[in-house]
Order: sequence, then C-alpha cells, then structure tokens
Amino acid sequence: MKKRILILLILCLSPLFSREMGEFVKDIQIKPLQFDVPGITSSTNPSGVEVFSLKNSEFPIVYADILIYHGKKHLGSRPVEIARILEDTWELSGSKTYPKEKFLETLEFYGASFSVSVDYEKTIVSLSYLKKTESIVLPVMQSFFQNPNLDETLLKVTKGKLTEEINRRNDNPSALGSRKAKEAMFRGTIAGTSMKKENINSVSMDELLTFQSQILSESKRRLLITGDFDLKSWDGFFLNLPKTIQSKDEMITPSILSENVTKEGKDIRLVTKDVNQTFISMMGVLPEHNHPDFYAIQVLNYIIGGGGFNSYYMREIRNNRGLAYSAGSNTDFQENYGTIQFYAMTKSESAKDVLSLMKELIQPKLINSLTEEELLRAKNAIINQFVFQFEDDKRTLSSEVRRRDHKMPEGYLQNFRKEIEKVTLADLKRVGNLYFQSDKMITTIVGPKSLTSFWKGSVKVLQPED
Repeated sequence: MKKRILILLILCLSPLFSREMGEFVKDIQIKPLQFDVPGITSSTNPSGVEVFSLKNSEFPIVYADILIYHGKKHLGSRPVEIARILEDTWELSGSKTYPKEKFLETLEFYGASFSVSVDYEKTIVSLSYLKKTESIVLPVMQSFFQNPNLDETLLKVTKGKLTEEINRRNDNPSALGSRKAKEAMFRGTIAGTSMKKENINSVSMDELLTFQSQILSESKRRLLITGDFDLKSWDGFFLNLPKTIQSKDEMITPSILSENVTKEGKDIRLVTKDVNQTFISMMGVLPEHNHPDFYAIQVLNYIIGGGGFNSYYMREIRNNRGLAYSAGSNTDFQENYGTIQFYAMTKSESAKDVLSLMKELIQPKLINSLTEEELLRAKNAIINQFVFQFEDDKRTLSSEVRRRDHKMPEGYLQNFRKEIEKVTLADLKRVGNLYFQSDKMITTIVGPKSLTSFWKGSVKVLQPED
C-alpha cells in the first residue's frame, strides 16, 4: 500500500518535473528522511551454506538467490567467452532428470521462474516459486545442480546467438564508448576483455564441462531467501561439499588501473562511428569500497555529475548551454578498487566545447568554491535516496552480502547516513584533488573521424573492434 501511495504521489507531481529544472530544483529544501534498516537474519545451513533471510508473508511466494563464489575471474588464461556460453547453454539445458524443455516447462507449469548468471565474482542462480509448490519445485532445482545436462545442440544455438550479439553491440554509441573505455581501463585483465567471434567458435564442450564442474564443486556458497519461506525445506537441498581452496584468481587494484591510465597517455581515444550524437567519456581510478574517502567521493560525485538535474554537469552543460542531450557521472566501488566515469551525449559539432566544459567542471577552482548549502543539499539527497536500497527484500539482502564481500565494517548499512553527514567541504577539496583530475583519466569519444580536426596531434583513432 505504501508503494502504491508513493507511485501516485510521483504521478501527481510529474507535470511539475517535466519542465526544465535547475534553479527550480536547486531551491527546494528537503529534510533527511528517517527510516530504520530492516533486520536481516543470518544462519548456517546443515550443509555449511550461509543463509541470509528476510521473512515476508504478505504473499505466498518465495524468492531465492543461490550465490556460488566461482565466476569469470577464476578462468585464468582460458577464454572469457567460456563463462557467457556456459551461462546461456546451462540455463536452457536443464538436468539429466529434466532435460532441455522439460526442465523449464516443469518449472513454468508450477508457476516458478529461474535464471542463471555467471558474473565476474560468482555464479548466481535465481529462483521464485509459490510456497504450496515447494515440495515439487525444490527437487527439480536440485537436479539442476546434482545432475546437470549440457546439450551439444543448444551449444550451437548459443554460439550463433552470441555471434549475432557481437555483430550488433556497436549500434549504440554510449554502450560502445563505455565498453571501449572499460577495455582500456582494465587492459590485461579478464574484466577488461570483451568477447570475440573467433573465440566463441573455438570454445569446446570439454571446456564448458570443466568450468561447470569447478563452479559446482565450489564450497563457498550463500543462500539469499525472502518471502513466505520455510528454511527447513532447504535443509537437504545442498550437498555437503569438501572445503575448496580458491585458485589464484586475478586481483585488480587501483595501482594496476592507474598504470593502464598512464600507458594510455593523454591522447583522446576516438572510436570512429558515423553518428550525429557523439558520446564522450572520461574514466578515472578510485580507491576500494572500504576506504575512508568513500563517503566524500559519493557526495562530491553527486554534486558534480551524479545528482541528475541537481548536478553541475546537467545544469551547466545541458540546461544553461544546451550543449548535451544528457551529461553526468557515476561511480563503481568494488572490493579492491573503484572507478568513476564522467559522460555526455552531444552533437558532433559540439564535442570540443563539451569535453572542455566537462574538464572545467572538475577543476579545483570549482570544487574549492563549493558552498555549505550545496554540501548540505547533496548530503540530504544521498541520505534520502539510501532508503531505496531497501525498497524490496531481495535488494536488502544483496546490500548486506555486498557489505560482507567488500569487507565493509559491521553496521555499515546502519551507519551509512551518519558517515555521509560527517563529510565536510575540506573533505570534498581533498578527494577532488586526489581523484577528480582529468589528466589522470582515460578520455574516449565515439563519433565521426572528422572530429580529429578538433584536437590535432592528440587523437588516437580506433575502430570499434580494435
């Protein structure tokens, strides 16, 4: 009911927010929202699996995510394409007891949904089902883990689908620009490796079976479960696996990323594509999630580019000058490193002016001139947005697991708002000088080759698949 009221309120106010904002939004004073972080129950399954749960009996539905801590980063020197091909083929192959269509059709018949995702850090199997069908659905899912079935014919279908995906992945300028920026920033790592058609064709069934076996034998697992569940029903779901020793997977650190930035130099990387809307990206290095500067970086990012119409990027580049369709920034914090990306979409003839303004808006001159009023407004907005971390129980559990994975301090979620409130103007100046420097970022532009005339002698021309 509360969510429905919130949606109705937003709809009622939407005519106000459909106008150009800027000064209108800037003058609105919003007090910090008061709310309590939901209590999460943590326990250990008889098989040793760590369980995180939030009970909600409003509807007779159960939502479960099974996290297996074996993912792309454990591939080592093997082709990164193995993970994606396994993900798609495994999901459609079912189990030996319920092969191929029979597996999905059985789940669908009982109103259950299911998906597999092989991510960088781990493999995630997601499941939802009606509580009354639990005794039927869980054995079907057990067979997926205990008797997997990779089908050769489905492998061919998957390869064809991914090949076509590669053929189309350069259609969107912003997606292309972000991919090329990431390839440069994470060069030499699995995280910075994009799929190639020749590698897809060469992946064998034996390679997929080997990687699948390594995933299924990984003992570090977690179960995230919400809804109207009964944990006793899951007591016998998991096998008692011997404790595995993690292989030497790659470790990405800020120093590795900074070395890549240095290797790229200060030249602009122009990815040539005949488009009218040019995409501009500046990507830089941040420290790990569990770093004292995390909170100040979040506040400064909100003020400069992450705050939508409240940010300098949208106000100065889009609203006041009309130079961009969109402009902003975002941060990504991981266990051992972080990144920040400033971006804008503009007409090709405006690319030079927009890039110049993007750099100007993160100069010490602007950051050092920020006021207490701007700081307070940003802190209040971040604190109020924090409530959406808990808008549904699954997201709440994911936030807690992320805290633990990233070795964040106990009580991180409960204390987040207090830490944001502690941020000062001096903190913003300090982190601005450390991390918001355009000469320590990789600049990537997607646009026509004619843009080289704007920056003579300082442009490295690339093709989308270079």
